[in-house]
Amino acid sequence: MTTAVVVPAYRVAQYRRYVAGEAVSVLGDQVWYVALSWATVQLASPGVAGVVLALSAVPRLLLMVLGGPLADRFDARALMVGSDALRAVVMVAAAGIALVATDLWLLVAVALIFGTVDAVFMPAAGSLRPRLLETEQLSDGAALRELGIRAALTLGAPLGGALVTVGGLALACAVNAVTFVLSLLAIRTLRPRPLERVERREPYGAALRAGLRYLLSHRMLRPLLLVTLLFNIGFVGPMNIGLALLSEDRGWGAPGIGFLLAGFGVGAAVGALVMLRVRVRRHIGIGIALGAVGEAVGIAGATLAPNLGLAVASTVVVGLLGGPMGIMCASLTQANTDDAFRGRVSSVQALLSLGVTPLVMGLVGVLAGQFGTTAAMLGSAVVEASAALPCLLLARLRRASIS
Repeated sequence: MTTAVVVPAYRVAQYRRYVAGEAVSVLGDQVWYVALSWATVQLASPGVAGVVLALSAVPRLLLMVLGGPLADRFDARALMVGSDALRAVVMVAAAGIALVATDLWLLVAVALIFGTVDAVFMPAAGSLRPRLLETEQLSDGAALRELGIRAALTLGAPLGGALVTVGGLALACAVNAVTFVLSLLAIRTLRPRPLERVERREPYGAALRAGLRYLLSHRMLRPLLLVTLLFNIGFVGPMNIGLALLSEDRGWGAPGIGFLLAGFGVGAAVGALVMLRVRVRRHIGIGIALGAVGEAVGIAGATLAPNLGLAVASTVVVGLLGGPMGIMCASLTQANTDDAFRGRVSSVQALLSLGVTPLVMGLVGVLAGQFGTTAAMLGSAVVEASAALPCLLLARLRRASIS
């Protein structure tokens, strides 16, 4: 009896195209938000820029969950291509407007339209991704995607800054339109595994409720969602605002923030590279728990470090363990989600990841103001460590496997 050899995900040509297309799309998102903030500051003030950026995120967050049933009801690839095409059109229009006149209300209007169109992309991407791979490839497939997204997030902000410096908002929007076209060209070539036959006459509201019932009643996905929520609550505050506050308190200044974030980025990249070669198939809950505790130790270490060097080393640990933890959570979720609900599950996960970010950032800021940065950071570390509890206490999660 012979056993079929499953090649690593990075050797699957169409999956590489998928990762490239999604990464380029995320790169375009980052360029746009940097260009939007720059243009708003030129017209008004940093405070107004913050309000505009917050407004631009509202339709994206609201429609992200609402986009889940669409991804399950219609062709996910077509939705991704359509989102890329519409965002390219919006960016071309924004570039033309910027050449003529840049009024604040026009920027707000473009931001709202962009956020609305952008919201469809992520649930559709989450629905499509598992259908390009075999179950045994989900772990290293998630690792390859992590590398692609990490590269896009790292390059997007500097690229956006360089573009607006050279040619202002018009050039940034024009180049951004090109990124969405490139993403479109990559994604339209994909040939995912066909979905099982799904009844599509269910009303939209009923489909949304069915997705929530599916998540809340699933013995594996329900605790995984709790782990994801605790992980993100403990993580996004320190990484998005905590390190800046810490660097200010310690006198490390702007260079210190850069070094701390760079340490995290290097650690996350190394962790993803390791996961490309190491397939964790059994006792995944234990691996996730170790990652959560390790990240908590890294956050606490950065907080209590007596100098910048040790703080940077601690953020490397956060990235090194956080990357694999996220990869294991993603692959276990994909392996346990029925095809009929992939879009809705992906949309809720995205909300738990992106939706909590502004709320947690605000909470960490308030706590730091009331009790000090150290207390706020250590509190976040405790929440991060608590994500390990469901993984260790629930046998079904502790012994979970991907096969």
